Amino acid sequence: IFKTNQTYFKNINSLSPATFLKIDTKIKLLPKKYWKPKFEEEKNLSYTDVVEMTKVSLINAVKLRMRSDVPLAFCMSGGVDSNSLISISSKVLNCDVHGFTIVNTDTRYEEQDLINKAVSKLGIRHTEVKLSKKNFLSNLEKLVISHDAPVSTISYYVHWQLMEQVRKYNYKISISGTAADELFSGYYDHHLFYLASVFKNKEIFNESKRNWIKHVSPYVRNKFLKDPERFINDPDFRDHIYTGKDLSGILKKNFSESFEEKDFEVSLLRKRMLNELFYESVPVILFEDDANAMHYSIENRSPFLDSKLFESSLKIPTQYMIKHGRAKSVLRDAMKNIVPDQILDSYRKVGFNAPIEGLLDTKDKVIKESILDNSSIYEIVKRKNIEEILNQDKITNETSKFLFSFLGTKIFLENFN
Repeated sequence: IFKTNQTYFKNINSLSPATFLKIDTKIKLLPKKYWKPKFEEEKNLSYTDVVEMTKVSLINAVKLRMRSDVPLAFCMSGGVDSNSLISISSKVLNCDVHGFTIVNTDTRYEEQDLINKAVSKLGIRHTEVKLSKKNFLSNLEKLVISHDAPVSTISYYVHWQLMEQVRKYNYKISISGTAADELFSGYYDHHLFYLASVFKNKEIFNESKRNWIKHVSPYVRNKFLKDPERFINDPDFRDHIYTGKDLSGILKKNFSESFEEKDFEVSLLRKRMLNELFYESVPVILFEDDANAMHYSIENRSPFLDSKLFESSLKIPTQYMIKHGRAKSVLRDAMKNIVPDQILDSYRKVGFNAPIEGLLDTKDKVIKESILDNSSIYEIVKRKNIEEILNQDKITNETSKFLFSFLGTKIFLENFN
């Protein structure tokens, strides 16, 4: 809507050429949000209501994303997210499903057993993509140039390899499970934010704490998330997000960045999930996923980001988000008799990841020399520390993440600086 000469016009196309030529004042555009979600739980909803609402919303979201004139491929893991989408497409919508999976030999990320069971139960086509150390640095250079930026994490290099295989099978659309964690809970810190959110309800809290100790804590590697009352005692604690601080000594200049979080008038768990959805995890994932997919002329679709599904997820009372020590309890129960039970019953959170050792041959002298060769990155990072990392027999998880970020930044500076 714009105003000119005291006359309001809803659309510039409503003006005749003669009238348009007479306009001698500036047109002022008035921005207006077309959609604003309601961040408010519906306390009167029963758990059964919430499960049914989620089931219907997710099926509709998947059905909408399955519209296509060409065949679709699915990114597949052993988790609830991707298997919910695949199972709905196969069992509910009767679609011909082809899943693509990264095969990982590292026990921290390997899900082969669950994937095999899902493929067998659902009777779908399945293609495994094995990680390889061949041409890693040259491939990473292609990816950095394609993205016009360093690649955020090693997960997106792995995803890029997955998209390469999807394209080889002539698929032009891929379906991913992005944002399920941010809508229904899923990360290990979510369990502790949940405990803090239900702390005042002693019955729910005590039972949930027992379940966390029994079923979840054995899988938690982050040292800051070993205490189930972490966020009860300190609701603003966020150091667990920056576990790589110990590596800051590798930089030539001291660097620190304060953590910022947008406030929402919701529970502590919801606040964390909404920040991940709008400002942290999901924006990065979408940028990287879309860039990887479009590198191979593939369209990336994410059914969990359906607006109606998101609105329905906001209605879920926080106390329903985790049950019996399992995150995504609502999603799991909504998918009963659709997703294989072995997937729904698993407590382990793996994530789409890989170790740097599965891609980079640090024992190769030529590769090591190329990494340590003269580069503008060494104006920022101490070369000696990088050499020490490359000489390690076993690279820790945090060091693996740092080394990948270092390599991506090094390549970016050498190509764009």
